[in-house]
Amino acid sequence: MSENHLDHINYALVEGVRPPMYKVMKYHGKKPHNIWSDYINTYCPVDGVVLDPFMGSGITAFESIILGRKAITFDLNPLSTFLVEVMTQRFDSKKFSSAVDRISQTILNDNVYKHHYTRTIKNQHVTIYNYIWENGSVSKFAAKSNAKHPVISKASEIDAKLQTEMADMTIPYWFPNDNLPAHPSINQKFLDGIGGNNISYLWTKRNLYLLAKIFDSILNEEKPLVKPLLLAFMHTVHLVCKMVVPRTERGGRPFSGSWGRADYMIRNRQMEQNPLEIFKRSCIDKQGVVKALTDASKRLSMEGKIINEVSSSRKKLKNNAILNYGIIDIADLHEYVPDSSIDFILTDPPYGGLVQYLDLSLVWLSWLKHYDQKYEPCFTAEITVKKNIVSREEYKRKLTNAFRKLHNALKPDGYLVTTFHNQHMQEWNDFIIAMRDAGFKFDHMTHQYNKRSGESNVSNPYGTTGSDFYIRWTKQPLDRSDGGSDLSLFVLNKTIQLLGERGEKTPFSFIINRVLPEMVKAGYFRPDEPTHEIRAILNKYVGDSKPFHTTENDNGAGDYWWFNNPKEFISHPDLPLTDRVRETVLSVLRRRISVKLDDVIAELFKQYRNGLTPDPKSIVTILKKIARKEGAKWKIREEILGETTKHSEIIAKLCKIGSNAHFQIFVGKREQPEKLSNGMILRNLCNLENLQHLQPSIEPERIKRIEMIDVVWLTKEGIGCIFEVENSTNFTMGIQRGSNVDRSIPKIMIIPDDRLEKLTDVADPLFRQSFINENWRYLTYTEVDRISRSRNLSLNYVFNHSHPLYGLLL
Repeated sequence: MSENHLDHINYALVEGVRPPMYKVMKYHGKKPHNIWSDYINTYCPVDGVVLDPFMGSGITAFESIILGRKAITFDLNPLSTFLVEVMTQRFDSKKFSSAVDRISQTILNDNVYKHHYTRTIKNQHVTIYNYIWENGSVSKFAAKSNAKHPVISKASEIDAKLQTEMADMTIPYWFPNDNLPAHPSINQKFLDGIGGNNISYLWTKRNLYLLAKIFDSILNEEKPLVKPLLLAFMHTVHLVCKMVVPRTERGGRPFSGSWGRADYMIRNRQMEQNPLEIFKRSCIDKQGVVKALTDASKRLSMEGKIINEVSSSRKKLKNNAILNYGIIDIADLHEYVPDSSIDFILTDPPYGGLVQYLDLSLVWLSWLKHYDQKYEPCFTAEITVKKNIVSREEYKRKLTNAFRKLHNALKPDGYLVTTFHNQHMQEWNDFIIAMRDAGFKFDHMTHQYNKRSGESNVSNPYGTTGSDFYIRWTKQPLDRSDGGSDLSLFVLNKTIQLLGERGEKTPFSFIINRVLPEMVKAGYFRPDEPTHEIRAILNKYVGDSKPFHTTENDNGAGDYWWFNNPKEFISHPDLPLTDRVRETVLSVLRRRISVKLDDVIAELFKQYRNGLTPDPKSIVTILKKIARKEGAKWKIREEILGETTKHSEIIAKLCKIGSNAHFQIFVGKREQPEKLSNGMILRNLCNLENLQHLQPSIEPERIKRIEMIDVVWLTKEGIGCIFEVENSTNFTMGIQRGSNVDRSIPKIMIIPDDRLEKLTDVADPLFRQSFINENWRYLTYTEVDRISRSRNLSLNYVFNHSHPLYGLLL
């Protein structure tokens, strides 16, 4: 694939709304379908082949089919293969619904169900939706009659009796009876909490009975209906187990619970949900099987397409298949995929022991393997770290070997894109070293926010676990000559650079989001030099006589970091990042009047990258101040629109004055796309669309900041004069931008007439000093109007008609 034909994805993308086919089944660590689609579309040619050896929930497989690319997707986890098979088979919604009705009726007529999940209360027949358990006993339950919403009732003697009766309950149907896997979180406390070391103890006896009966009923249905029904069953089993915790009232769903953590955990407070109700919802609700498989049928459109299951007994790929998939260990990849045959690899590899996918999937696989033995998991081949079970050395060996297999499979000009997130440098060190030793060279790294909370970012929604890094690699040996300087100094300098670019106090997690990619790029992950944690390195530079100080921050993003003496590190200041982001949001609204939140986020993600990428929550806060929400869109407030329209009109007049005075005209990058009331675009009023010709006399970083100034007049020699139109923003913002231009150059601040008193009353001594020392003067809107009507214009004429701030004496 030629570099020249690629428009690389070098910025964060906006995660879209998941379609129904991706909502139906819980799978730890699902990836955003639209973002993966964009990567496949960008890096795999139309006639190419995509490989994902850790396919997880099957996003690569499905999005490749939708895009018309061929895909090879493997995973050691049999659940991945099950998802591929059920999503790509023909689906008859009418027959499925009839089967659901049959199974439901069977359970409704069952004496155990009637005894434990129905009751007569105040002469009304009600269904128990769930029981709340506290410290080993039922404390309350939610019940619902046909005519009413669920209501919460306190437990009674009936509930205590039912709880006792469960111990002697006999289950005449098959149910899983395996020992629980060796897992770091499965300790004696957990085993005591569920009642023993057996997977069947994950459910209460009555729920296990009902699950076994539903499962038995499913297996007795006609074959084409079994897998869709099992998909609903898989979506049910984890929601009715003892690990489910009641949702908080804040979530607005007080009658439901979730298994929210990617771990085996038992709490003092649990929710035991009605298996039949959950099964029916899993079939027909908005996140149920009917909607999911109907959606999959439309999106995948499998008519005439061939997919091929690959296995240890059938190793041959089908070249005419749009998808080859299977339960394959990546260590055996070479037996299935020829060398240099893959155009693009997109995958989400293991992150140490962050999520124990196979162990957690046993909640579902323990049932599935009874249906088909091929769904029996193989734990010995998993690439993971398990404390006291699988060593880190074993993990690193397997990880390096896995990436070597990928290196062999990829074409010489192909790209590999991996996701990775972890807070600990040891995990990054192992990952980067494995990639390097496999022969890959780092190409680019993008910090990507996740719209949805995953299992790994529950405790830290702003950090690296609340987001992913998308890392692009090329098939070349890594240049080991880089990364030679002291790591401590490197981290310090990159942090200084970031804070200087942001121009404001910065949460620690944003520092990580910048420094990590720089460390990867510079080759700082080496087996012979242990990489220390970034925080430990930077803590050495905090204190009264040190570069930084920190202040507390309670939003989960880590303490704020800032300079003790900003002027020591920022020679050419820019506006604080928060103000720049606000200006960009305002610019988008000016141009388009009404926009969706995702459109605003997309523009910000392109403009502000690693370490500068704004948190989507802060974007909403900005929108609330300058726009109002109408349906799914945000519309600029009328008063703000009036201000911005006047802002653009004044800029247009300054362009006209400058042209008449025989200057070349430049309008700020952010303002160039804005429209005037007559439909004219500001870009069309200037001679220059950028100021790159000012190099090398002005360094590139300063030019970038000067290009944000509202209007610049230029001569052949260089900048003649600059103008900042401060319609409603802080006067200091213009001063900051102007400081990137030589002091001798005239600078004029344009203000509305009604802001004159506010300008002359500014008491900040630093502002006064800058205004005078940097050669600033001011003009009111009325005076700009008057000057624009003059015939014989020159810079001297404009400057002489502008005013110094009399009285602001040093």
